[in-house]
Amino acid sequence: MRTLNETQKDFIGGAIAFTLFWSVMLYFTATQPNYASSPKTPQIEAKHVQSPVLEKYGELITKNK
Repeated sequence: MRTLNETQKDFIGGAIAFTLFWSVMLYFTATQPNYASSPKTPQIEAKHVQSPVLEKYGELITKNK
């Protein structure tokens, strides 16, 4: 069996690295979700909630004016 020289080893190493890089890139590109067609989550509007004690205190202040 013939041994590889340094140029051939460098070429094979580069080809393996190139193939591995593009395989990973292709995987992430193919499995990326399509955000344009995904359903949008409804926006929850915050309501102003006040405690009953503060509500009664506010009524007392406005009544006594």
